[in-house]
Amino acid sequence: MIKNGRPYSIENGHEDAGLITDHSQEEIDLVRNWIDANIYARRTPLPDYTSYGIKHILQSDTGIYLTNNEFKDAMLLCGYSPVNPDELNWHYCISKRSPAFDQKSRKQ
Repeated sequence: MIKNGRPYSIENGHEDAGLITDHSQEEIDLVRNWIDANIYARRTPLPDYTSYGIKHILQSDTGIYLTNNEFKDAMLLCGYSPVNPDELNWHYCISKRSPAFDQKSRKQ
């Protein structure tokens, strides 16, 4: 869900209200630059990947651990709104051809 323009999650009674702004400015910049370079927008939702899965790709590439909620917040700040903000793991209108999902370039 979105509260006051920021993501907020509760899963199995556990609150995840962490935001990307809880991190250092250096990490915020790295995360935002990674999203800008590795995620491409499109008009229709991509059912193959969710915020939870993409945050693991980001962590593999950058070494930065984010909670699902922190990653969702970073995506919002980069202009990516969820298809359904009431889902725990958000889907986005992003391209399957985004560099983040290209296995060849990820293994180099």
